[in-house]
Amino acid sequence: MVEKPEQGTNWESFIKMLLIKLDIPTKEDLVFLNSRLDRLEQLLNQKKTGKPVQAKPAESRKSASSIVLEVIGNHPKGADFKIIQTATGFNEKKLRNIIFRLDKIKKIKRVKRGSYQKIERN
Repeated sequence: MVEKPEQGTNWESFIKMLLIKLDIPTKEDLVFLNSRLDRLEQLLNQKKTGKPVQAKPAESRKSASSIVLEVIGNHPKGADFKIIQTATGFNEKKLRNIIFRLDKIKKIKRVKRGSYQKIERN
């Protein structure tokens, strides 16, 4: 007769217990250590050059959709796909998905095939 495992045990908890007992670092531990090493390298570079480490500009913290919407908004008569792709640097699949979503939520409208215009809301 096959014994049923206890209710609280499974492979995942077994592996975690094994990692802890053998003192093997987990992926989370490695990610944490890597981020700490990056921070130390920044501090060392700052000390060498005497210049404070600059944070990323606010422009890079924008979402991809807001960047595309801004580019389309800069062209009142409509921006075609090539213009948007050149301005954003996004690959074709990503850009098509963003344009599809923006059109679906009525942020942009299709002027003609491959040309889009921002919808102005009052």
